[in-house]
Order: sequence, then C-alpha cells, then structure tokens
Amino acid sequence: MSPSPRKCNVGFLWDPMMETFDFGKSHPVRVGRFQMVRDFLKEIQLLSADNISTIKPHPLSEELLERIHAPDYLDEVRRISKTGVGDIDIDTPGFQGIYENARFTSGATVTGVNSILSGDCDHFYSPTGGFHHAKYEWGGGFCVFNDIAAAVYKLKDNGFSRVLILDLDVHHGNGTQEYFYQDPEVLTISFHEDPEWLYPHDGYIQDIGFGAGLGYNVNFPFPMDSGDAVYRYAFDALVPPLVDSFKPEFIFLLPGFDGHYRDPMAHLILTTDIIRYTSKWTHNAAHRWSEGKLGVVSGGGYHPEAFLWCAGTVLSVISGNEYSPPIQSPPFEDDEETWGVVKDNVRLVQKLVFPIHDIKKE
Repeated sequence: MSPSPRKCNVGFLWDPMMETFDFGKSHPVRVGRFQMVRDFLKEIQLLSADNISTIKPHPLSEELLERIHAPDYLDEVRRISKTGVGDIDIDTPGFQGIYENARFTSGATVTGVNSILSGDCDHFYSPTGGFHHAKYEWGGGFCVFNDIAAAVYKLKDNGFSRVLILDLDVHHGNGTQEYFYQDPEVLTISFHEDPEWLYPHDGYIQDIGFGAGLGYNVNFPFPMDSGDAVYRYAFDALVPPLVDSFKPEFIFLLPGFDGHYRDPMAHLILTTDIIRYTSKWTHNAAHRWSEGKLGVVSGGGYHPEAFLWCAGTVLSVISGNEYSPPIQSPPFEDDEETWGVVKDNVRLVQKLVFPIHDIKKE
C-alpha cells in the first residue's frame, strides 16, 4: 500500500548549480529564479516539515542524453557551451557552461525519479524541469534538453509500461508530444492556451497520436481569458475518465503556473485555486493507481509572486502540510462565449478519443 495522501514523504530537488545559467538580464528566465523558490518554501516553513527532505540532483547521464537527442545537436550545444558563441534558438540564448547547466537542471527530474524508485520518497518536487519544448534534434522555448523524455526512458528501463504526463503548462508541450506520439505506453494530456495565440503554435485537438499511439496524445486548447470555472469543467470531463482507463504506474505533473492571471507570458486568468484543485486530484490519482509514484516539475511561470504562490500550493498539497496563498481576484470571470468554446472542445475531444479507450460518456 502507498502512504496516505494526507502525509507523504516528499523530496525537494535543490542545489546551487541550478543557478549557473545566464540567458541575459532581459530574458524571462533570470538568475535567482530557483533560489527564490527555495527561499520562499523555507520562509513558509514547508522545507522544515518532517516529511520533506532536500535531495541533491545529479547531472543527466551522457547515456540518457545520447538516447533523447541527436548527436549533431549535442555537439552544437557542447560547442556553444565551450565558446559562449551562438544560440540554442532565437528565444534561448547560448552561454558558456550551458551544456553543464542543462544536464544538471534536466538531471534533477531523473534524480527525482530514481529517489522514488529507491524508496527514498513517495513524491518529488523540483523547482526546475519541465523542458517540454526540446525535441530530438532541436532546443528552444527556454528548453535545452527534454528532461521528461529522459525520465520516461529511465522508467521504461525499469519495467514501467504505463506512464502519464499531465502537462498543464500554458504552452503546449510540442517536444514531449513528438517523442511519444506513437507510443501507447505513454499517455500525454496537455491543457494549454489556444495555439493560434501562443507559442509554440501547435497542439490541436485533432492531434491525438498515430499508429499504436492513436488516442494516447490528448490536447485541449483553451481560448484567451479562460478562468478557473471553465478549466475545472474541462479537467473534470476529460482527465479522470482518461486516467482511470489508462491506470498509470507513474505520473508526471507540470502544474501550469504560467496560466495564472498575473503571468505576463500568456492570456489565461487562472488562480492558485485551480492549481490546488488539479494538484490534489493528481495526488489522489497517484495513490489510487501508481502506488503514490508522482513527480512534479515547475515548468513555466514568469510572475515572481504568482510563481511562488503556485509552488507553495503544490508542495503543500503533495506533502499534506498547510499553506494558504493570498486571496486573488482575476480581472473578470468566464463569459458565455468562453463557456461555449470550452464545451464544444470538450465534446470534440470526447468524440475523438473516448471510443479508442472504450470510455462511455456519461
């Protein structure tokens, strides 16, 4: 039996090496981002809880790197890292040491997986990770190496055949989708803003996988200005039946901090209430199906205060310790037009995907 969902042993991934990056002073991902999270979690006394321990990350192994990325791409990252000349992509500047830093920040996710497999913790939370835009031959979207792909490969090496990636980041996980688009052993569910308006401009409802993986890639795009109410409606209509049908053995959660209404990089109007709701459901699902095996990575989030509130909320949920963020007031509520689009999209996803999993719509 897995431990009670109320009080679980949680590993917090942390090391100052996470801060050895430099995308530039004007970049949304700035030095101090991860230290800020650690300091905040310490300030609100979550890190001093008796069931939360700090785990030192290890760099992503060369063996895993060579499985998830093309040799030419790795050579280019190494060259940039050595010389400091060149960029990973237009939005992901290169710098000296980028190869080593990316191995470390991505390695934190795999370290978390190993800690769960060894029994050192039930769940892990990393303030970094969730580099879901990185592809086999390409990096970008602030992502160099795809830590989620590496972690799934590690699980497969250990005999896992049903892995859930619940990606609630406001930007579609195009890289992760590409890795597992034909893989029925990985169920990827991505909730994100309408790709017409937001990077990376893909992740449409009709993209449901291919071949043996048909039906195992689920995209749900939200219209601009979607708030907690429509988000919860779509989540309840789609996620529980899909997850209960799949019965995952391990769950990864990208909680979607950048969907917060104060975030400057997107156009949803979510609050920490929905972060708490989706995290609590996912935590309970991990205890129901996965013997508690749950890994959480921060992903995006570009408003400092909102990012910290979300981090505190998620860690409190999965550890069973108390934390309440400030009361939040989005600028407006979901309107009739938003509700109409979301309900239509829910019906379309159900029509395309549910029959493949033999799920009966209630």
